Amino acid sequence: MKVKRWLLVCLSLLILTGMRDPFLPPEDRCHIPELSMWRYQGAVSRGERVIGLVQDGNHRWWRVEKHDVLNSNWVISEVLTQSLTIDTGKECEPSRWQWQRQGEVNEAMDSNRADGRYTGRAGGESAKRDTGG
Repeated sequence: MKVKRWLLVCLSLLILTGMRDPFLPPEDRCHIPELSMWRYQGAVSRGERVIGLVQDGNHRWWRVEKHDVLNSNWVISEVLTQSLTIDTGKECEPSRWQWQRQGEVNEAMDSNRADGRYTGRAGGESAKRDTGG
C-alpha cells in the first residue's frame, strides 16, 4: 500500500510541475531583459520599402522589415528612420517596445572633395594618397 501511495505522489508531482525540472526557473518567452542589449542603427529606404538595421546582444547585425519576427516572438510593427517598434506579445510586459536610432550621423564619411573626386572618407589614407599625387 505504501508503494502505491509513493507512486501516486511522484506521478502527481510530475503532472503538477509540467514534466520540467522543478529546480530550474520557468522559461522566459518574452525575453524582456534582452531588449536593452539590442541597438537600432537606422534604416534604408527604397520607395515604399523600409529596411531597419539592428544589432543584437551578440553583436550580430539584422536587416528587418515590418512584420519580421526577431528573437522567436518579437514582431516588428513599425520601421521609421529614427525609431523601430516591436510587439513583444500580449502576455509580456511591456507588450510594445521602441528602440530609438543610435549612432552618429557622419556625413563626412560620404562627402566629396572640393575637386570633385570621391575620397571614401574625410581625412583618411585615401585622401592623403590623392593629395600626394
